[in-house]
Amino acid sequence: MGTSELHVVFGTGQVGSKLVDRLLARGLRVRSVRRSAEASRHAAHEPVQADVYDRDAAVRAAAGATVVYHCTNAPYHQWPTQLPLLYRHIAAAAQAAGARLVVLDNVYAVGATGTFDEDTPERPCSRKGVIRKELADELRAQHARGDLAVTIGRASDFFGPGADNTTLLHPRAIAQLLAGQTVDVIGDIDQPHSWSYAPDVAEGLLELGMNPVLAGQTLHLPVLPAQTGRSLLTALAAELKVPLRTRRMPGWMMTVAGWFSPLMRELPEMQYQFESPFVMSDARIQGLLPIRPTPLEEQIVATAEWLRTRGAR
Repeated sequence: MGTSELHVVFGTGQVGSKLVDRLLARGLRVRSVRRSAEASRHAAHEPVQADVYDRDAAVRAAAGATVVYHCTNAPYHQWPTQLPLLYRHIAAAAQAAGARLVVLDNVYAVGATGTFDEDTPERPCSRKGVIRKELADELRAQHARGDLAVTIGRASDFFGPGADNTTLLHPRAIAQLLAGQTVDVIGDIDQPHSWSYAPDVAEGLLELGMNPVLAGQTLHLPVLPAQTGRSLLTALAAELKVPLRTRRMPGWMMTVAGWFSPLMRELPEMQYQFESPFVMSDARIQGLLPIRPTPLEEQIVATAEWLRTRGAR
């Protein structure tokens, strides 16, 4: 790919922002699209303010793109009505530009399973999983018809710098951990679970964008062997030099929290992922591309440093 080609990133949140930086570091022209204004990071970076719920605005924002990256998400409690709009408008924008589309997806479509790879049948067991599968199927059908070249990259629950609204490190847990207080955890944190390091997710999406031969595939992005939530929290606490005490949030507490937080209200539906092993294989992408997940020690150090900075702010 040449430097004249334009890479358009929709959504600059936990992963999209890191993807923009990595694309720029490769010497590529990058346009980032978000609802609020953003400052330019580099001479080759063009930030665009647009409401992607407006199809025409999405199409205009992607004009001239070679590759479009879909890193947006709707508020958890608005998925049934809002997530399909984001998917369809960004797909329409990529199609209008004649661009390839790289989509950041999660693994909800797989459903309740112990260990899974890309060949595991998709049998969602939640409303959110059904939505994700239907939208992924729409994109795969568009690719099969030749309407749009699509690559889907799937990640598990986020962990790492910038991932501050996740199941393990939700805002309340972050504040408690930094203060050395008892940390409220969701589900059984002693079960093995795949945690996707946000910088590795961004790097994986970049590689999908740089390799057009992978169009048409749904791939698991690089991830370390499964860790328990407790092992990650223990390592983080040691790096931060704070004590670690945890307590599982009981059902009544999650119900009460849901009165005030739409996010917390939606979490019980996804509890199945944290009550038994939930282990994602990334063997396929490691066999296709020369990318590997960041070593655990580096993940812990970088995440602890980010948490210190966040706490200081």
